[in-house]
Amino acid sequence: MITIRTSGEKCLCDFTFDFYWQHRGSRFDPDARIDGWSYRSLVDALRRGETVKLVGDAGSRLCSSMGVDLMRLGGGGGAVDVGNVIVDGDVGPRMGISMIRGAIYVSGRVEEPLGNVIEVESDLSGYRRFVSITELVEKGYSPLRPNELSDRVLRISDGISRETIGARNGSPGRIEVFGNAGMSAGILMRAGFLEIHGSSGRNTGVLLSGGTVVVHGDTDDFTATEMRSGEIFVNGNAGGFACARMRGGCVFARECRPVPPARSASPSPEDLRRISKIFGISSIHAMMYRKITV
Repeated sequence: MITIRTSGEKCLCDFTFDFYWQHRGSRFDPDARIDGWSYRSLVDALRRGETVKLVGDAGSRLCSSMGVDLMRLGGGGGAVDVGNVIVDGDVGPRMGISMIRGAIYVSGRVEEPLGNVIEVESDLSGYRRFVSITELVEKGYSPLRPNELSDRVLRISDGISRETIGARNGSPGRIEVFGNAGMSAGILMRAGFLEIHGSSGRNTGVLLSGGTVVVHGDTDDFTATEMRSGEIFVNGNAGGFACARMRGGCVFARECRPVPPARSASPSPEDLRRISKIFGISSIHAMMYRKITV
């Protein structure tokens, strides 16, 4: 076990190093040290299956993309088994953004919004345990109530604000969120079904490459950015700058302002039947929707 003393530093155990490929070290140095350990060494230790214990508070973006072998950093893009992180203190917002493997144990408070994590029964006394929503659906773990998993359907009804829900999901399960979702819901999903009984933030379905995302309210701007395949259904407004750099798939929405070359067209009869079934509306009302494709 690696043990270090912390005082609220951000991006601890962040597998992206704050999206290093974008800033190239201008805003974050992976080799900067905390209590003798670099940010990079903590990620390397987790990739070896070791446990990292933080004695003190952790800032925002703790364990971002944990368990992802990131292509942007020379990896294959898939999941990798990792060790666990223990925090003997409080954690800032966006813990577990796009996380898909490992567990986070926290003794103190966790600030919202969370990332792609959900609480399960803890096996470590005095600590709450959080795992990836993606891994929970894939492997059938049981969440704490009021959330529940039954017949590969995860129902999230705890009212906690989360971002990147269902990130990189590749299993055929179903995730239902009863309430609103934050930004990047369904990011990099490859399969499965994500249904949000509310609205969702910007970047909904960004880089979607399979599966279905249903939003019963509105989505913010940049819906379906760099979408590759799959489907997104929005019961209201899909926002501006939608479908930028879209390469495949389709978006159905009552209102949407797509970026060319994405184009808006009338849904086919089969599309209308699916819209009617998903939103529980008549085929006449389904004709109010537009289909956006490239």
